[in-house]
Amino acid sequence: MSKVVNMDNRLRRAPWLIFVVTLVDQIGWGMVIPILPTYARTFGGSAIVVGWLLASYSVAQLLFAPALGRLSDRTGRKPLLLACMGGSAVAAAATGAASLLTDGALALGVLFLARALDGITGGNTALAMSYASDVTPPERRAQGLGLIGAAIGLGYTIGPALGGLIAHYSNAATPFYVAAGLALVNALVMWWVLPESLSPEQRQGARLNHHTGNLTSLWAWLRHPQLGPLLLINFLFIVAASCYQMMLPLYTNLRFGLEERDNSYLFAFLGLTMTIVQGGFIRPLVHRFGERTIFAIGIGLLTMTLGLAPAASTVTGLVWLCAGMGIGTALANPTLLALLTNRAADDERGEVLGVAASVASLGRIVAPAWCGYAMKHVAVVSPFVTGASVAALAAAVFLAFLTVQRTASAQS
Repeated sequence: MSKVVNMDNRLRRAPWLIFVVTLVDQIGWGMVIPILPTYARTFGGSAIVVGWLLASYSVAQLLFAPALGRLSDRTGRKPLLLACMGGSAVAAAATGAASLLTDGALALGVLFLARALDGITGGNTALAMSYASDVTPPERRAQGLGLIGAAIGLGYTIGPALGGLIAHYSNAATPFYVAAGLALVNALVMWWVLPESLSPEQRQGARLNHHTGNLTSLWAWLRHPQLGPLLLINFLFIVAASCYQMMLPLYTNLRFGLEERDNSYLFAFLGLTMTIVQGGFIRPLVHRFGERTIFAIGIGLLTMTLGLAPAASTVTGLVWLCAGMGIGTALANPTLLALLTNRAADDERGEVLGVAASVASLGRIVAPAWCGYAMKHVAVVSPFVTGASVAALAAAVFLAFLTVQRTASAQS
């Protein structure tokens, strides 16, 4: 009896436990992302190479995220989370070890392999969101996902600032070693304190009811009448957000001459903005206005600030526009994922979020690959122009989706 009570207490604490796990994971992630583009340039990587290096993570995630989500429905979230943490630790250590090589081309090859490994085991965030969905009822799911979003934002606040300081007082490789250590410690703590969110009956039901064949393909999910349009919107939203999130360090370096520490502080400010919104405002806003309205506001704000960014002639002006981009992203991301998970069956939630992560990975392939090319051959402000255009398209598709939904409801 005491074991049952203890497990119930642990499950009640589970949202906050997964918050802490996600926070530590994102601190490690946030430490290295602002540094990676300029780190790769020290080995001779051009803007195009940097773009594809950032995209390589997402290529691997595109191929493996749905399978990880599907497997987590059947075997549990916790084992897959542990495996992902281990992969992140190895990948971060290998990225730092690239600095020991004297051949720039070989070092870039190691970076590509490390990013691919991190992408293969990069289902941490999707699995954490699946976990949060498991332990929160539908009416509180946006809040639960917003808590994960707040952990991501807080990690983006602490991580870049910490990584920038470490790189400034040591070298650019050291933050990657620290990130590897954080991932290992996080895995050990998670193994010790985090309970499994799926009961044996739920896992058995997923094994019995799981669909195979074409229904598990990405194309099949995109044709789903309820989920397909939202997955398309998710793809467009991620492309727009990735245009500034992934290319901002390179843009500020080329346009304003900012180095690793300055970019890390900029990312810390961006992360703090997102944390405040997702941690403090998502719940009351969704409670009052609903997921659809808040997503519409978020994607609209993201479109406007991306469109204004090319006109920013000073770092200060760009910083304030980045705050608007962060707010728009923080409003749109958890509400869109809540709309997705609330339309998914209980035994398919992990797979749906895995597919959403896969679609997002596709967006993170397209954005840096195109933006890296466009920054070199078209204009340095291309990431913002592209992001604003794609965000506007996402808003248009969302409005069309709502119109179809209202028409269907009126006819039924």
